[in-house]
Amino acid sequence: MKIRILFITFFLISCHLQAQNAYMDSLINGLNQPKTGASKRMETYNLLVEQYRISMMYGEASSINKEYIELAKDEKALTEITKAYVNEGVILVNQGKYEKAELFLDSAKISSSKAKDKIASAYSAYFTLYLSKSLGDYKKAMNYGLKSLSLLQNSKSNPLLEFKINYQLYGIYTEWNDLENSKKYAQKAIEAALKSGNKNDLSNAYSAMAVAFTYQYEKTNSSVDSQAILDYCEKAALLYQQFPGQVSGYTYSIARNNKASYLLRYSPKITAEIRNKIEHNIAESLDISSKLPLAQATQTASLGMLSNLAKQDGDLVKAEQYMLKAYSVMLTQNPIYYHIMSRVVSELSDIYEHKDDLKKALEFQKKHNEYKALLFNQSEAEAVKKLEVQYQSEKKEQEILILKERSENQRKQKLLYAGLGLIGTAGAFFMFRSYHFRLRYSMEQERKLITEKHEAELQIKFEKEEQSRLKAEQQLLTFQQQKLKDEVMANQLHIQHKNEILQQLKEKLEDDKSVNLKQIIRDENLFDKDFEKAKFQIQEIHANFFKAINENAKQKLTLLDLKYCAYFYLGMDTKQIANILSVEAKSVRMTKYRLKQKLGLNSKMDLLAYLKNIVTNPLA
Repeated sequence: MKIRILFITFFLISCHLQAQNAYMDSLINGLNQPKTGASKRMETYNLLVEQYRISMMYGEASSINKEYIELAKDEKALTEITKAYVNEGVILVNQGKYEKAELFLDSAKISSSKAKDKIASAYSAYFTLYLSKSLGDYKKAMNYGLKSLSLLQNSKSNPLLEFKINYQLYGIYTEWNDLENSKKYAQKAIEAALKSGNKNDLSNAYSAMAVAFTYQYEKTNSSVDSQAILDYCEKAALLYQQFPGQVSGYTYSIARNNKASYLLRYSPKITAEIRNKIEHNIAESLDISSKLPLAQATQTASLGMLSNLAKQDGDLVKAEQYMLKAYSVMLTQNPIYYHIMSRVVSELSDIYEHKDDLKKALEFQKKHNEYKALLFNQSEAEAVKKLEVQYQSEKKEQEILILKERSENQRKQKLLYAGLGLIGTAGAFFMFRSYHFRLRYSMEQERKLITEKHEAELQIKFEKEEQSRLKAEQQLLTFQQQKLKDEVMANQLHIQHKNEILQQLKEKLEDDKSVNLKQIIRDENLFDKDFEKAKFQIQEIHANFFKAINENAKQKLTLLDLKYCAYFYLGMDTKQIANILSVEAKSVRMTKYRLKQKLGLNSKMDLLAYLKNIVTNPLA
């Protein structure tokens, strides 16, 4: 019975490996066919290299790629040479050999520039994206990714490369927590994989979309989003069974692990049905990953979830067994993944602490600290290594830019010298024939200049006359405005006087009925004649009477001050002014004294004489 079981197990493993390698075997058989043309052989090499790479068989991938490079060089197919250089560079990046990858980036750039083909340039730009993203320079990676997509839009379809670019851009936006663009480029990756027919790419694209939906679910907590996560995981996994050998075992194991992880994380309650689904996906992942080289991390992830389920059940013994198995699996990894190992021993320490086995808990806690220290040192070394490569890359790009500028300047300089030589030859040839023409032309120009000079002089003269006319008009307008202001001022004084006479007359009539109206009217007519005469003198003899007073005053004069000046100039005595303004004679005398101070006169100087002098001599 035991022999029968062993036979069945061996048979199943053999069938599985046979199915997994069927696709690669078909590719290899295609290469060995004598009738296969060079173009088809190069296409097959490219696909086969990618299959080995995604299976992490880097040695085999590099060996096949060297054959690809040799064939492409024999055929002088520069675009294919570029693809092969990019393949080799990606293989080296996957192994962390960034310095060597830089050399193949340079080779890819050179071959793509010689090819003068947009597909070749797109591959070169894609490799810059891939390397920059691996070095952590996401901004540079994004620029080259968009550049590569732009080149593809203006060339014939290349869905294989289109998938790779969109998948990398999805990864960048996921790092940036940009949900909208993460989903956008995951969808574009799916569409490109469907066009290319590459089932492994399609499986990875479905898994990428599942990850994008996890970010969305954590924001919405929607059952629709959680179902979308599980659906995309199942789509990714089913391709492995639907297309045997065309989907990498690593891709399938990761898809199954992802689904188990999402069920464990997002299920509101772990029912029997959900638990069966979780255990089924983990079992599928373990079944495949345990038969693959370098799949220890995937196996550890599966064992970690089984340990988690056991802890939820309260079965610490089983949880311990799963984590010890994970620990032993990780010890077979060379080099050891310190990041994963530190988590494994930390989980073991926690389990032993809950079991009250403090000795072992302390033992694994110490291991955890050791692995964390090793991880830190490794991360530091890796960071320094990446920074060095980035620095060298930027330095090289700067040098290339300088060389390009120098080359362009030399090219322009050569063109300039050639142009100058042609111009000199042509100039010498036409010099004698053009001499007479130039002489006549210079004479014509001289006559033209003389004419223009004369016209300019006339124009200047006209402008000066026009300015003089405008200035005279402006002065006249100013004079008229000032005269009008003075007339208004004088009329205001006259009107005010009339109003005050009327008011006094009204008061006298109310107090004394025997007022001599004829005498008052006769006196007022005499005043009017005197006022009109004085008004004419103010306006005609010196139109700027009030302006002159203000300009000669030592202090600013008020409107009332100007009225007093006008009354004094009209020859009114203190009593008359007091009657007009309805004030005391004493107030008029005080105002007269104050005015003399404002005008800068001493007590002995006569105010009326001063005002008359201003009229006759305003500049005094």
